[in-house]
Amino acid sequence: MCYLPLRYMSCPVCAPCMVDAAALSPLIALAVRLLAWTWRVEQPPWPVEGACVVGFWHGDQLPMIALHRRHGLVGMASLSKDGEIVARVLGRLGYAVIRGSTSSGGAQALRAALLAVRRGGRPALAVDGPRGPRHTVQPGAEALARMARVPVVFGEAEGAGLRLGTWDRFWIPWPFARVRVRYRVFAPGEPIRLEGAGLS
Repeated sequence: MCYLPLRYMSCPVCAPCMVDAAALSPLIALAVRLLAWTWRVEQPPWPVEGACVVGFWHGDQLPMIALHRRHGLVGMASLSKDGEIVARVLGRLGYAVIRGSTSSGGAQALRAALLAVRRGGRPALAVDGPRGPRHTVQPGAEALARMARVPVVFGEAEGAGLRLGTWDRFWIPWPFARVRVRYRVFAPGEPIRLEGAGLS
């Protein structure tokens, strides 16, 4: 199955990876919940009312997903095998999920994201994804916010943990780590400039 806000659709692209995704997603979702339960979180209040576009660094998606389950975010995941697993994990964590990326299914994903915004949702995507370069802002979030005429909330997190050797330096905070979150808000149509945005 491939996920769109508020409904499910069958998707032959995802069929080859259904078995792996079905087996792995409950375990991953449980691990995320348990790990996040141990963190000592410093997180300010959500900075905007109503619909917006949410951005984050691709490598920070684990803490961002774990810590925003009650903020009305709509996840986005590619049509790849990895994307199928991500979509199912997000679904088990309570998120609605849009499928597609700039490399495949982009037009469908854009339409679904605009629909989600019109319904008051908050589509969330990695601003340097899906393939990098790391910490280089791609146009997706900014373009979506401009078309939808809503602000962008950029969230980032910091703390002690393991950085994997992937292109995005995927971050897994240690159990019981202190995880600090902060937000920056960009007005509708404002360029997303993140120089100096890192947590100190």
